[in-house]
Amino acid sequence: MSLTGVRDSQELRHSIRDLVALSTLPAIWKGYDPQQIADSVAAALLTMLGPDVVCVSLPGEREEAGIEIIRTAGISAELDNAIRTALQGWLRSGSSSQSASAVPLGHSTLNLASAPIGFGSDAILVVGSRRADFPSESQRLLLGVAASEATIALQRWHAEADQRRFVALVENSSDFIGVAGLDGVPQYINAAGLRLVGLGGLAEASRLHVLDFLMPKEVALVRDELWPRVMRDGRWVGELEYRHFKTGAAIPFLVEWFRIDDPRRGYPLNIATVSRDLTAQKRAEAELLHLNDTLEHRVADRTSELAEAHRKLIREGRDRELADARLQEMRQELFHAARLSAAGQTAAALAHELNQPLTAAANSVAAARRLLANGGEGIVTALEVMGEAGEQILRAGNIMRQSREFVSRGETEKRVERVSTMVEEARALALKGPGAPGVQVRLHFEPNAPHVLVDRIQIQQVLFNLMRNAIEAMHASRRRELDVATSLHDERMVEIAVTDTGPGLDDDVAVRLFEPFVSTKPNGMGLGLSICRSIVEAHGGRLQSEANPGGGMSFRFTVPSAPHDGDNNDR
Repeated sequence: MSLTGVRDSQELRHSIRDLVALSTLPAIWKGYDPQQIADSVAAALLTMLGPDVVCVSLPGEREEAGIEIIRTAGISAELDNAIRTALQGWLRSGSSSQSASAVPLGHSTLNLASAPIGFGSDAILVVGSRRADFPSESQRLLLGVAASEATIALQRWHAEADQRRFVALVENSSDFIGVAGLDGVPQYINAAGLRLVGLGGLAEASRLHVLDFLMPKEVALVRDELWPRVMRDGRWVGELEYRHFKTGAAIPFLVEWFRIDDPRRGYPLNIATVSRDLTAQKRAEAELLHLNDTLEHRVADRTSELAEAHRKLIREGRDRELADARLQEMRQELFHAARLSAAGQTAAALAHELNQPLTAAANSVAAARRLLANGGEGIVTALEVMGEAGEQILRAGNIMRQSREFVSRGETEKRVERVSTMVEEARALALKGPGAPGVQVRLHFEPNAPHVLVDRIQIQQVLFNLMRNAIEAMHASRRRELDVATSLHDERMVEIAVTDTGPGLDDDVAVRLFEPFVSTKPNGMGLGLSICRSIVEAHGGRLQSEANPGGGMSFRFTVPSAPHDGDNNDR
């Protein structure tokens, strides 16, 4: 035999050996995923063909990442990088559609052979070598066989993956999914379906008929009309009642029956169903229907209740208005009574104050009468004495006027008032009472808060009561100082503070100080401070007390501040 014949015979034996080796790969690939299959093909071709490089490129499917495996053998790292770069450039250039190509590689050439993987896809199997005789016919044959085996393995893997996904979808579905033969005997029911109708397993279901799943009233309809319609038209959708095999209870289902036909011959093979449990939906519909039935009556009842409540509110509003008017009237009466009480307390002081100017006026008149009787120059002196008598009488009149204004009861009216005027008038009245001599009074007025919007008589009543209380509290004190100060509490309110140097109050009295009928005076009624708080709160303010660190008490109350453009309303 010639040398050429020997070489051809050896190549044939190698090719047969490689074909046998390739035919064993599908059995190995049965449990492989695409990555493992591609890696196994690359390793096999690297051994069988002895190339410099093998590449398997699989594009991604269904949002999966693509796979690209490049293997080289028996070359330096520098050459390995050059071959990989040249191969990737060839793949990107679109030349992979050619079964054989030559790619420049430095001072040599990389001969490439490729075969598609799959049917019409971009997946490809590529081998390359620097040998000039690469690829031979047998190498092309082996490359094509490897690509075909990889195609079959990959398609089988995708089909099995689709099957696994479908089975997982059916088994995890909450709907009743089943398949029956054309004779009506169940062949498959998913776990949810078995659970919904109370069956223990598929073996139990396979001994039944489709009609056994229905409530008795549905059997004739399905047997005589619906099942034939599915066989004829291929599909029926509607509502039916299945029965629970353990309890016998009716279960409403939205049923879809459809026919499964042989894809090649077209004749029917099975009847399948996807049925949805409507129990929760039916319960909700019943509850909604019940609500709709009763809603009109409930609305009518509620409307009647609201109308009656409205009438009641109107009546209560009228009653409240009457009560408020009566309360306001009683409050004015109480305020007036408090002023009368305060006036009674100062009656002796007023009598003393009036006695002095009236006595002086009477003496002056008597002196003038004597001077007039003598005639002559005494007439001029008598006129001067009569003038002094007139001044004393006017002084008495002013004292009476101030007392009358304080005691008088009139309609309450809030006006812009000068703070200093109110405080000084209230101080003048308070100092006419008993115990006032010897009390040192200090006044301090905040220049940025000269005016307030108040009822002057009521606020002066508060000031008078607080000052009289302070004076009476200091009757036995060695240091008798009364301070009245104003300040800006905030941008809307002015604070007035009345402070004394008396002995202060016990804790049990201080916490109840503003309650009615609570008093520290032996003969007091305990209404003064309660009335003061009512007056202040009626003005939108607040009255409170606190002990002074150096002894005595401080009473502070707030009233609304008022802008002022002039002195027209000042008193």
